[in-house]
Amino acid sequence: MDDRDSLLGKIRKCMELAKSANEHEAAAALRQATKLMEMYQVSHAELLSIGVSEACAKAGVISRPSAWENYLAGFIGHLFGCRVLFSEGFSRSSWVFVGLPPANEVAAYSYEVLYRQAKKARQEFITQHLKRFKKANKVRRADLFSQGWVESACRSIAPISPVEGSGDAIKAYLDLKHTGLEKLESVDRNKGRSLSHKDQMALGAGLSAGRNAQLNKGVGAGPAPLMLGGS
Repeated sequence: MDDRDSLLGKIRKCMELAKSANEHEAAAALRQATKLMEMYQVSHAELLSIGVSEACAKAGVISRPSAWENYLAGFIGHLFGCRVLFSEGFSRSSWVFVGLPPANEVAAYSYEVLYRQAKKARQEFITQHLKRFKKANKVRRADLFSQGWVESACRSIAPISPVEGSGDAIKAYLDLKHTGLEKLESVDRNKGRSLSHKDQMALGAGLSAGRNAQLNKGVGAGPAPLMLGGS
């Protein structure tokens, strides 16, 4: 924790004490918080964003992820009360889950686990059912399978209850740390197409396979499923 984080922590504690039922204690705490904010030029947005952090998960591509991967990251982020960013790097890109710990950390972990399972299921589908297809059709139908897999797997994840005020805190954090964000354009190879019978079969196969997804606890924590099987 750096000096700025320590300062913000002190101000937040003062703000909490300012809610005290003891009027004198509350007034003193509020004066102290106001004094520190003025002295160190702490904005309301900076104060509001205290506690928000970023948890990263390796993306499957360097740039422009497929629509199904984008959906997986976005849906998991939504379930765990996070905003999701795609951070493009020279040799590695990441999905960044911006939120309150530990929810954002669990979101990043959940993405990594489910992405690995989705890729494995995708490769098995290609090997078993798409051997003789031309490359373009093979990739397109594999995308449909992956889309179905992700949709089915995500339906089984139980969302968490958002922390009160977390949305405002995350927005304040993004306004401070990530200005000028651009909309992510993912690759959708089936956009605008009328799906054929074989396309529908690929999508259905993914929906069926996705029901077998498992989201387990961390290494060494045992095989019990975490957050899957919720209503």
